Order: sequence, then C-alpha cells, then structure tokens
Amino acid sequence: MRFKELVFPLKIDEEELLEKLYEEGFSNFAIEENREGNRLLKVYLREGETLPSFLSGWKPLDERLTTPKDWMVELEPFEIVEGVVADPTEKVTRTDKIVVKLSPGVAFGTGLHPTTQMSVFFLKKYLKAGDRVVDVGCGTGILAIVAKKLGASYVLAVDVDEQAVEVAKENVQKNNVDVIVKRSDLLSEVDGVFDIVVSNILAEIHLRLLEDVDRITHERSILILSGIVDTKENMVREKARKKGWNLLERKQEREWVTLVMKRS
Repeated sequence: MRFKELVFPLKIDEEELLEKLYEEGFSNFAIEENREGNRLLKVYLREGETLPSFLSGWKPLDERLTTPKDWMVELEPFEIVEGVVADPTEKVTRTDKIVVKLSPGVAFGTGLHPTTQMSVFFLKKYLKAGDRVVDVGCGTGILAIVAKKLGASYVLAVDVDEQAVEVAKENVQKNNVDVIVKRSDLLSEVDGVFDIVVSNILAEIHLRLLEDVDRITHERSILILSGIVDTKENMVREKARKKGWNLLERKQEREWVTLVMKRS
C-alpha cells in the first residue's frame, strides 16, 4: 500500500497535537527531530484520505509517496531501557537481552518516546513471572510483547483503532509470542482479572479508564498509567485517589509523567 507522506514543522506542543489527532481518530503519524533539533510532524495519508482538519492551514515542508517499508529503515536497533532492545531491522540475535522485533511504521509507540520507555521500565520492575497483563491502548503492541517476554502467563492487548490492532498483530507474529490482540474501546471488550494494567494514552482517556478498571483488577493489582503531560498529572492522581488507588511511585522524562498505583 502506498501513502502520501507530508512533513510539517511542529507548531504546537506534543500533548495538544496528540489530543487533536485522537479527537479526529487519526493515527497515521510520527513525531521526529531533525539534525538541527527541530521537531517535525510526519503525516501519512492513504489514497483519497484527507488531512485532519486542524492541519488544513499548515504548510508542509516536504511531500512524497512512500510505503511502510520506507518507514522501517529510519530506525536502527536501540535500547528502550536497560536490558530491553527494540529491533526494527529484525537482525539482532543476542540472547542476553530481551529483543522486541518491531515494524515502527506510524503508530504511536515505537519505543523511542519517553512514555513508552517509562512504561517498559515499570513493567520490568513490577511484573512477576506468571502475571496476567492487559495493555490498554496498545498501539504497536510493544508493551504487550515486552510483558510476555518478561514472563507474563497471559497478555491481552487492546486498542480502539483498527489499524493499531493490525500493526500490533503483525508485531506479535514477528516476535512469535502468545499475545491476544483485539479491538476494544478501553475495557469495553475486556473480561477477566489482571495483575497488571498498563496504559500509555492521554490523561483525559485515563480518566475514563479509571471508571472501569476496578472491574478487571484485584486488591494487589498494579496500575501503570503513562502518556500524562505534567500539567495534567494532578487531574489523573485525584481521579485515581477517589477511585481508591494510591500512588506507589512516579517517573518523569521531559514534560511526560508515568504513575504507578495500587489499591488503597
């Protein structure tokens, strides 16, 4: 499949951009930094697809036809956190680290973003062999794959976006892991009880998640909430507190915050 790639200078902060793209249900994008340190937004349009409305007044710096294979060569293998390597090239063979084969494409969550890195950091810290894990808003499926490779007995990955579900399924297959991937608006299609719930989405969506997460957790479950911009951290923490979740720890990279919580 061929896409039109449009490159824009990033004129608004990343959190605002993600909110606008989420509101329009648009997931074919990437945020990158060029050699001069300027942040760029890359948008990928299928044939006949139009730009998200808020981008209509933005002037692209570049425009070209591209395919998913072109996107894969833009990243070399890199360490997400110590001991966990993302491999877009599918050439890493080392056995002393957890290696996640990955087609980065355009779905949010390649492992380069600090929200993904912090989520992986806490999965490594809190996941015990045999745990049941659900990745809510899975994107590329990287967190679900890491959870399985860390020793989870059962892993479910869900996303409301159909393309994200397809990308996650492809990555699960690449890694030859037993992870169930399906479409679900947050927890609407999720049943069972989980030891760890990890979610790397926007702060406002975490508020919705907190309304239903008790249904699929127990008194010792761990809740990892990432993708929270620091100006909205208190909003999420207050909602969680009202729902009976206590803060175990937090981690911050740039303006992004990840919270780890447990039932009070």
